[in-house]
Formats: sequence, C-alpha cells, structure tokens
Amino acid sequence: MPAIVREGQRVVFDELGRSGARVVVLAHNLLAHRGSFAAVAARLATRARVVNVDLRGHGDSRGTARAFSTADLAADLAAVLGTLAVRDAIVVGTSLGAAAAVELARARPELVGALVLVAANPYAASARDRLTFGALATILRTLGPRPVLTSILAGLHAPDAAADVRGATTAHLQAMDRRDMARAVQAWASRPALLDDLGGLRLPARVVVGGADSPALAAAGRVLADKLGAELRTVAGAGHTVQAERPTEVAAIVEELLAGTGS
Repeated sequence: MPAIVREGQRVVFDELGRSGARVVVLAHNLLAHRGSFAAVAARLATRARVVNVDLRGHGDSRGTARAFSTADLAADLAAVLGTLAVRDAIVVGTSLGAAAAVELARARPELVGALVLVAANPYAASARDRLTFGALATILRTLGPRPVLTSILAGLHAPDAAADVRGATTAHLQAMDRRDMARAVQAWASRPALLDDLGGLRLPARVVVGGADSPALAAAGRVLADKLGAELRTVAGAGHTVQAERPTEVAAIVEELLAGTGS
C-alpha cells in the first residue's frame, strides 16, 4: 500500500486507474475507511487516476500520536497530492472528508479543480455537538465501540442498507484502535464552519445528500449548494455513507465532472 509520513503520521492510500488521466481523490467520512469508496474507485478507474485515502486515525492510517483537526486532514491530503505531483484534482469528500476537502480547497486552491461534497455539514460544531461527541469520544476511548455500536451504525447507514455494507462497517469499527476513534470523533466535534469564503472558490462542484440521511443534513446541503453555486443531488434511499450504499450513483456524479458536464 502506498503511504506518506507527515509529522510522524503514516497516511495510507490506494492508487489505481489510468496513468496520465485526471486525478480523483476520495476522502471518506468519520469512522469509515477507504474501503467504503472501493466500488466507486473501481468504476472511476476506467477513466481516471484514482487516489483513495484512509484519513488519519482510520483504516490503515492508524496509530495517531496526538489529537488532530480537519485542517490536519486537509494538510494530509495536500501532502499525498504533493508526493504524487498532482494538481487540479477532483476531490470527493464525505462528511468529515468533505470538511477536509473544503479546507484543502481554501488553503491550496491550485490542488483542487472540482469538489464533490457528500453528506457535508457546513456548520461549525455547536455546543450540543461538543457535548454529545465529547461523551462519545470518552466511551470509545474507555470501552470501545461495543456499547454504542447500534447507534453508530444508525448514524452511518440507512435502515435498509445491504447486510454486507453494514457488516463491513461493523468489522471496521471493531478493528479500530480506541484512541484513534476518540481522536477522530474529537476532530469532528471541533470542526469549523465550511461556509466562510466559499464564494471565492470558483470551481465546479456538486453537493450530494442521502435521501435517508438526517433531514437536517438535507437542509444544510441546500445551504451549502447555494453558497457554492453548485448543483444539489439527492441519492434516494441512501444513508450517511452514500458512497458505500449507492456507489453507482456517486461514481456517475463524479463522471459528470470528468466529462466537463455542467458547471
């Protein structure tokens, strides 16, 4: 597995597809991993160069040495792209990955040519978020995921998500290091707003929401799309981890940008 080491943190990614083609970067959501994008990556690899990243503290990018933020995740993505000598990538991020994608586009606009923001929450963490996710981080650090596994799965997937999808998520959660899980949750609980300065991002974008995800996120998606001047797409029946539940639909949205269809 290719990897970089940044500030002592190993960040692992898969690279597949067509050499010399446009690059698509895939960044998963909180408590997920790059395997959630595997089917999307496989489809896109027929026409693009795909970089599928395990965000720090997730998947094979395990063993976090310190607390981290969404800005750290964005810097990790920039380091991966720098190592690969890539610019003008289409960056696809889900939830936590979407926050990292926006921060990357703000900090290093030359690296990002288009955005696909899936299940994105454009608002800064609220006091309630900090309390709720702080409590979750404490449980994960001390007891692991077992006591809260049902509620985590309910947040990540639609009720009728395929058994193999839910099973893969369960196996991943059970394999994660408790410290990594707690630090990842804390990164989400300290996230900044995504709405600031979005008007300065002059690039093609899509905002994607799952039809079975939280209604609050659907409303937030409309706000984010309006701010970006982007198209809003709703994937019927999908929960929060849209890329794992409806990979064909997610890949098709990215293919539009690869083909230069629309703004």
